[in-house]
Amino acid sequence: MVRITEEQVLQAEQRAREAEEERGAAARELEANPYSDLASMKHSDAARLAAQLGQNARELRQAYAVQLEEDRRRADRPALEKAAVAEIRAAGTDMAARWKAMVAAVEAAQAGLVALLDAGVAYNEAVEGHTDALGAAGLDFSGGASGGDRSVVGMARLKVKGQEFTPLSLVETLNWVQHRVAVARLSDEHPLAASLSWQAGCFEREHSELAAVPSPRAKKFPAPLRMRMPQAN
Repeated sequence: MVRITEEQVLQAEQRAREAEEERGAAARELEANPYSDLASMKHSDAARLAAQLGQNARELRQAYAVQLEEDRRRADRPALEKAAVAEIRAAGTDMAARWKAMVAAVEAAQAGLVALLDAGVAYNEAVEGHTDALGAAGLDFSGGASGGDRSVVGMARLKVKGQEFTPLSLVETLNWVQHRVAVARLSDEHPLAASLSWQAGCFEREHSELAAVPSPRAKKFPAPLRMRMPQAN
């Protein structure tokens, strides 16, 4: 980090004062020769330079003041840390436990997602396989209680004793699960929940059997503030 010296600040302020004096001189010259293009140009250039150097000097002075304050805080730091030793110790113990719990939660979530994706892949493979098998046996999707065929875009459609099965989008499944958890644990107004709301709604309408799975236990959130309407006299 480049440090600022008081000498640099004073030099910048001196240059700003000199530029302001030149601007004043140019202004007087222009006042004496109001129709002179040269005087007008000199005044514009001097005014622009004075404004820039003045701004530079103010910013440098402000940065120097911040630097001095930071130096003061750094000098006081050992005493402040000694006074806050109990709070520091409590924070270290608490954060170690919180991080351990976070790591364990990540491992559990990862294992859960592995199980979810593996089950989804196996389910989709089964739909594809049984669809092709029943179709090869001459049983189409719409001709009876059991059958299978593919749509014009190649999507498998399977029906077994009246129950219909189609492949799951694993991306949409993951988004739906994320939305459920976000709504339950972060509130439905959280950006994560809001960003997945429309997709989750579409997924639930298409897969009502999954929507019947109980949602995660929801936290209690404070009631939103409501505007009270003034009462008429």
